[in-house]
Order: sequence, then C-alpha cells, then structure tokens
Amino acid sequence: MQIENGSAAFGPISGHGPQVITATVIFPTAVTTAVAALTGFVAEYSAQSDHHLGQLDIQIAIPSGGIRGRFVDVKATLGLRDWSGTWDDMYDGQIFFTVVAE
Repeated sequence: MQIENGSAAFGPISGHGPQVITATVIFPTAVTTAVAALTGFVAEYSAQSDHHLGQLDIQIAIPSGGIRGRFVDVKATLGLRDWSGTWDDMYDGQIFFTVVAE
C-alpha cells in the first residue's frame, strides 16, 4: 500500500458552473489500483463578490484510464454559488485529497 497527498487549486472565475481540473499524484513505484479521498477544502467568494452560500459542489474521482504506472490522475470539481441560482459571482478555492494505491 502506498499513500500520497495532493491538491487542486482553482483560480478566480465567474460566469459558468463548477470548474473541473485534473491533478496528478506521483508515487515512488508503479501502482495498479487507487482510490482518492477528500481530506479538506477551501472555497470562498473572491473580492467584491457575494457572501451568501447557496450551493457548494466538491467532488473528486479517479477517471477511467487515470492510473498510468507511477502517475495517478485525480479529477477535482469545485463550484460555489449563491441562492440566485446563477454562477455570476467570482469564486476560488482549493481541494485537498489523499490517494491510496497498490
């Protein structure tokens, strides 16, 4: 069993739904199976944006084909909006996770 930590940083954005990025975790030796677990997050409205939390969307997953020898890709999703139901407020954040692999 091998365990490595990782994170995904999301820059300030507004005008559309949750952001999705891929972060890659590198293990010392090749792995064949892996799972990702959320360990923490920071999500906030950027300067001069709203301050009312309506919906927070945080997801992590290892996509199909995401294990490539020593490299494990983690698909991270972050979305933050107020109760208006639109994605008009500027937000940013970071997701922290751990990957357990064999």
